[in-house]
Amino acid sequence: MNWVDALLKKSCDRTLTKSEVLHSLFHMIEVNENTLNQIQSDKTDFGPELEKLKETEIKDIDFHLKYYRGLVNYISNLKDTKVLEI
Repeated sequence: MNWVDALLKKSCDRTLTKSEVLHSLFHMIEVNENTLNQIQSDKTDFGPELEKLKETEIKDIDFHLKYYRGLVNYISNLKDTKVLEI
């Protein structure tokens, strides 16, 4: 994940800390989970074409949630000193 290391270095250069990066990712996870829950709980019948679009949106949000959680796991496992040494 060299691009993640580069992103973390830029974050450090701009004085973002590891906890600030994680906080931002947790916020994105929360926003996406809330959106996903709203879409899934809406039982309105939109017709076949819009239902297909709804399913695509659910898959996209689910992908983003997995992506953000993967980043959280990766960054959480970095030692604080490694973030500063990048």
